[in-house]
Amino acid sequence: MNRGYFIVLEGPDGSGKSTQARLLAERLERDGYPCVVTEQPGGTDEGKQIRNILLNPKLRINPKTELFLFLADRAEHVSKVVQPALEKKGIVISSRYFYSTLVYQGMVREVAPYDFLLQMNLFAVNQVIPDLVFYIDLEAKSGLSRAKRKSSEQMNYQQGDRIELEGADFQEKVRAGYREIAALNSDLFVIVDATGKSREEIMNIIYSHVKGKLKDD
Repeated sequence: MNRGYFIVLEGPDGSGKSTQARLLAERLERDGYPCVVTEQPGGTDEGKQIRNILLNPKLRINPKTELFLFLADRAEHVSKVVQPALEKKGIVISSRYFYSTLVYQGMVREVAPYDFLLQMNLFAVNQVIPDLVFYIDLEAKSGLSRAKRKSSEQMNYQQGDRIELEGADFQEKVRAGYREIAALNSDLFVIVDATGKSREEIMNIIYSHVKGKLKDD
């Protein structure tokens, strides 16, 4: 490649983004592509502290505070992880990017108008736009159950993290928001229907799209 390549995986909580990011990197590295696997929030040391504040179910955070914390994490992440890796012509694979904020804080929480949030996020990420975004679509109740199990195992949040505790109705609104975002950015987004599919089947779909794009570029 003549330049780095930036891939983002989006989806509701529990849709398997982090797992798919790891599996994709493993397959691409076997093909000879250097990869950096990362996530938002929490892709830097500073971001991990921000993530703990954002997800702690014991905290009651104002929606605007939530927005600014996500923006702060994103600014750190792009400047310290994403941009340096792209400058070295690597492939960056991130679980979540600013589309999550457009959905969660924008379309669902309605903290601010969509265009305003988009401009704030583009400012935070230094105008860095992904080359390819996969939206992993999964029925809300199924994904939420997975997410709560993961939170319990990794962070000891027995009933789920602060956002997961919003419940299935909230997650269905998130799902609808992602579908709308995908439609607005159809040249960038690939919708992957995860219903009834194994993680290997989902990976095969994602990997096939990525290899096709890398050959084209």
